[in-house]
Parts: sequence; C-alpha cells; structure tokens
Amino acid sequence: MQHYMAELNLLGQLVWVIGGGAVALRKVRGLLDTGARIVVVAPAWDPELTRWRDQGCLHIHQGEFSEADLDREPRPMLVFAATGDGGLNQEIAACCRQRRMWCNSADNPEVSGFLVPAVVRRGDMTVAVGTRGASPALSRLLKERLDHDLEPGWQGLVAVFGAMRAEVVRRIPNRLHRQKFWRDTALAAEVQERYRFDEQESWFLARLDAATARDHGS
Repeated sequence: MQHYMAELNLLGQLVWVIGGGAVALRKVRGLLDTGARIVVVAPAWDPELTRWRDQGCLHIHQGEFSEADLDREPRPMLVFAATGDGGLNQEIAACCRQRRMWCNSADNPEVSGFLVPAVVRRGDMTVAVGTRGASPALSRLLKERLDHDLEPGWQGLVAVFGAMRAEVVRRIPNRLHRQKFWRDTALAAEVQERYRFDEQESWFLARLDAATARDHGS
C-alpha cells in the first residue's frame, strides 16, 4: 500500500495537538505558519507553548485526554496524538479512526490516518521526504542534506513562475504551446542555474516574449 502525498490547506481549520512535551512542541512548530486554529490538550506543557499561547498563536485546554472530547463541536479537522505515551497515542488514534477523523500518532505510523514527512521550505517551494514511517531518522537525514544543498534562490524562481501564470495564459492561449513553454522554461532555469542569479523576472519575460513571437509567427 502506498500513501498519497498532499499539501493541506489548514487556514482557519481546527487542529488538535494532544500532549505538551517535546513531541507536541515539534508538531505545533510545524503548524504555526499554516493559519490553523491550534488547540493543545495537555495536563502540563512546555513553557514555549505558553509563550505561543500568550502571543495568540494557539489555545491550551488543560486536562487529560478524554474520548468524549472528540464528540464535542466543533470537531477538529486533524488530531496529533503526541503525548509521549505510546499506548495513549494508540488509544487516541483508535478513537479518531472510529469517528473517521484524521489522526497522526507520533510513534506509531501503522495506526495513523496520515503521516508527516520531513520538510524543507524555500518560500512557496516545499520539498518533503517520507519513508511511510519506516525510518524517521533517515527522513531527517535526507531533509538535512536537501536543506544544505538546495540553493535559496529557488524561492525567487517559484515566486516569478507563480506571479506570471496569468500573463502566460493571456499571451499563450494554446494549451499545448503553453505546457511546452512552462516545461522548457523550467528546464532552462535548471540548466542555466537561474536560481543563482538576480533579475529572474526579466529573464522570464524575455523567454515569454520570444515564445509569444514564435506562437504568433506560427
């Protein structure tokens, strides 16, 4: 069985992190920039979580996990079982599965409804490494290598490509020609190492001008 990789839009969505220790802290840190409404459920918690609460980044519900909590509205879109207690995490995951709720058990991928890959971000570009939960250590190692080797200029290219989508559609209305332009430009960016240089927008526009001229000429 293969897992289906996806990027979730959590803006405004309710997400629970059950636990208040180091594992929960790591899960919350990965959620902070998503715009999710984060609720931490724990009897005690790391001081960093208190700081984020005081900054308005999350809410904290003090107390032990109760299965009945999952039946109250509003129900969370995602649940992270990150208590540091493997048996309790498995119990939380089972409760969520009975309710068809997505749950990630921090130490048990077999009972998780979804897994969290190791992620490298460069602006709007995200590169994820996953091992289907077989080896988080290897995922972290590959993430560190990617983080070291991936030039920061890639985020500039992503921004330019994103900003120019509507203009490309306007100037190259033929779908097949447009697909070829995107592929050729992406390949040229790699070959010419455009991620190492400034003025990526002017370079892109020059290619678009040339492609538009060819399109009109044909």
